[in-house]
Amino acid sequence: MFPGRTMSKKNQKIQVISRAASILRALGCEGISLGALASRTNLPRSTVQRIVDALKEENLVEGGESGVRLGWGINELAKMSYSNVAAQLRRPLERVFEMTHETVDLSTIYGIEAYCLDRIVSDQVVRIVPASDRPKPLYAMASGKAILANMDDDAIICLFKQGMPALTRNTITSIDTLLEELHQVRTYGFAFDYQEHAEGICAIGIPLKAHCCTPHAISVVVPSFRFESRLPLIKEALVQVKASCESILSGYQS
Repeated sequence: MFPGRTMSKKNQKIQVISRAASILRALGCEGISLGALASRTNLPRSTVQRIVDALKEENLVEGGESGVRLGWGINELAKMSYSNVAAQLRRPLERVFEMTHETVDLSTIYGIEAYCLDRIVSDQVVRIVPASDRPKPLYAMASGKAILANMDDDAIICLFKQGMPALTRNTITSIDTLLEELHQVRTYGFAFDYQEHAEGICAIGIPLKAHCCTPHAISVVVPSFRFESRLPLIKEALVQVKASCESILSGYQS
């Protein structure tokens, strides 16, 4: 055996992990070029490229026109820290499902996206079953708008300074229109998605307010053809669990 060589390989592995961690810490929800990332981390560009490629394979980072940013796989790791919140709010979600038999989501904020922490899928023949847990833009989701309603307008404007790309013909792409709608959410307590993130899918969500707590929302996702007829029942179900959910969140935070 060659102890020196074994230790050297071990140190190399530790160095790779350390460099990967520094790259992840340097990233955000907005894209950054490889060159800028290399400068920010003081690493050679070739090293950054190699590590970024490996992180992409694990969905920990993703690339796009705006550059490299944190990937949705990071949420799967972060989700573990939210597991206690999701567990405590499971019963209220079940109550909403029992009243509506539609798909019910518990979501929180991740950058400029809504991330699902827990979900109960509808047991109806025609139902909404999300294709994946990949986060979706806050501005195009009922849950996302409910979350945004807990934030002030200046923070919201800052979030979407890079624009709001359309996902469907109904997607809100104007920050002024979004702010107007969020004012309605704050006034009346409900956020809506009328086929804004996907054709044929509608949703209604409620903000969950808790002092000094990360914003959360509960939403009910419904096929568009029966959304309006089911709306009164769904609203009633959401209102019934809102207070208990906010009490749980406040207690968890404290």
